[in-house]
Amino acid sequence: MTRIIWLGCVFIYALSALPPSAHARLFKDRTGRTIDAEIVGKEGAKVTIKRSDGKEFLIPIETLSPEDQTYIREWRPQGTVPMALDERVKPGAMVTLTFADLPADQNGQAASCQVRIPDNFDRGTPVPLLVWINGGKGSNAPGGGLPMVDSSRFAVAALPYPGNNPTPRDALSEGKIGAIFDYHKPMLEEIRKLLPNLDEKIRIVAGFSNGAHLIGTAIESGLPDYVDFFNAFVIVEGGARSSSAETKLRGKFAYLAWGSDTAKRGSKDYMQAMVGGVEEAKLETTISEMEGEGHAFPETEKAKVKTWIEAVVIPGLAKSTI
Repeated sequence: MTRIIWLGCVFIYALSALPPSAHARLFKDRTGRTIDAEIVGKEGAKVTIKRSDGKEFLIPIETLSPEDQTYIREWRPQGTVPMALDERVKPGAMVTLTFADLPADQNGQAASCQVRIPDNFDRGTPVPLLVWINGGKGSNAPGGGLPMVDSSRFAVAALPYPGNNPTPRDALSEGKIGAIFDYHKPMLEEIRKLLPNLDEKIRIVAGFSNGAHLIGTAIESGLPDYVDFFNAFVIVEGGARSSSAETKLRGKFAYLAWGSDTAKRGSKDYMQAMVGGVEEAKLETTISEMEGEGHAFPETEKAKVKTWIEAVVIPGLAKSTI
C-alpha cells in the first residue's frame, strides 16, 4: 500500500544506502536531502516514488526541488507516447491564439483570444478550463475570469465579439446573435488543440452583461458548441429573453447572480426569465442576489463563484455520468 507521508520523513527514513534501480533518480527536497527512487505514478499535486527496496511514498510535488518538479511534470509511464504540445504552453504562460480569417473584434483588434496556462501545468494531468466572456464590447484578455478559479490548476481563456456585428444584447433584438457563436466556434476549437489534455468534465463558461446574454441564449437554444462543450455556466446580470430551453442539461450546473438595486440598473426583473430558463434546462442551479449592487460583477461575487466551483461544481461533476 502506498504511504502518504511528508517529504522530510521520507528522506530521514531513507538515509541508509540502498542500490538504485535502473530507472531511479536522485530526488532532492528543498533542504538539500536526497533519495534514490523512481516514479511509479502521479496524480494532481502529488507523486508516488518507489525506493529500491520496494517501499512507496506519496509526496507533495511542491516540496521537491524546482529541477525535480520539472522532471515530474514531464514524466510519462513507460510505453506512453509524449503528447505533442505547442511550444508556448508552459506553466503560467499567456498564449495568444490568432485568427487571420476572422474579422477584427469590437475593440478594433485583430481577431484573437488569450489563454492563460495554469501555474502547475502538467501535460499528463487533465486541465480544467474557465472561459470568460466580458460585458460591453467584450475582451480577448482572461484577467476578468482569473479571480473565479484556482489559477494554479485552471486554464483561463477569453472570447471577444466580432466587430462587424452588434454586441449580444443588440444582436438578440436584431436576430444576429448566431454570428457571435460562429465567431467563437473556431476559437474554442483552437483552445482544444492548444490544450489536448483539457479535462472532459470541468469546463466552465462565465459571462457578465453581454457575456451573460450570450451564454443564456446558448442554454435556451441548446447550442451544441456551448451546452455540449461546457458543463457549468456562470450568468451574471444578463441572459436570454425566454424561460424555455430546448435541451435538458441534467448533471450540469449554473450560477446566476444579479444586482438588487434596480435604480443602479440591477437586472433583478430581467433575470427572472433566465432563472426559468435554467430550471427548464434541468441545470443544478445556484442563485445569488447581490445586495445593494447594480449592473456589476464585483470581486466579492467572483469570490463566491470560486467557492461554488470548488465546493459544488467540481465534486458534483466528479460524481456525474455526463
